[in-house]
Amino acid sequence: MNSPAVEHSFPALQWKTLQRRSIGNFRLFDAEWIKRQHPINGDTAEFLVLHTPVWVNVIPITTAGTVVMVRQYRHGIDQVTLEFPGGVAAEAEDPAAAAMRECQEETGYCGSPSTLHLLGIQRPNPAFMSTRCLSYVWYDCQLLAAPQWDAHEVLEVVEMSPEDVDRHIATGQIQHSIILAAWTLFRLHALPVEHGHGGSDG
Repeated sequence: MNSPAVEHSFPALQWKTLQRRSIGNFRLFDAEWIKRQHPINGDTAEFLVLHTPVWVNVIPITTAGTVVMVRQYRHGIDQVTLEFPGGVAAEAEDPAAAAMRECQEETGYCGSPSTLHLLGIQRPNPAFMSTRCLSYVWYDCQLLAAPQWDAHEVLEVVEMSPEDVDRHIATGQIQHSIILAAWTLFRLHALPVEHGHGGSDG
């Protein structure tokens, strides 16, 4: 599958990295101070940057054309959210394999590896995070097994039409930014569900 084009380089705006100072590992991320030099006036400052493993999420489309989503509790906002399955790629794990694994573990749905397509790459918050999130669509998924949740997971698996996903977004019932971004990529780049699988991967 084709990789999405990266943003163009702008040398005149690029800050020069002078020093990196590790703060430590905090389970979900590594933190460091990075000293950088202003590209125009030469001033220097330290900036906090968080590094995480690669994130993935996947939009599973069933053979009936419905979208598989999960409801789960999120500690950061103390609320239940509606999301696409996803998670963190293990060290050296292929992101596509991680997306399929997370989908099967969280929902029990899966399809053929040949019907998984990369929609795009997100940068959730480049102001202070180096994180990449890869979003996929997986066509022709079927419920083939019971979900296998992690010890701290409890989820509700739901199916809905693409139009229902649109309505949930329009009414503010879906607010998770990387879910909104994934759905935007799907709507922009994937073939309509009613036309069958084979969404564009570039």
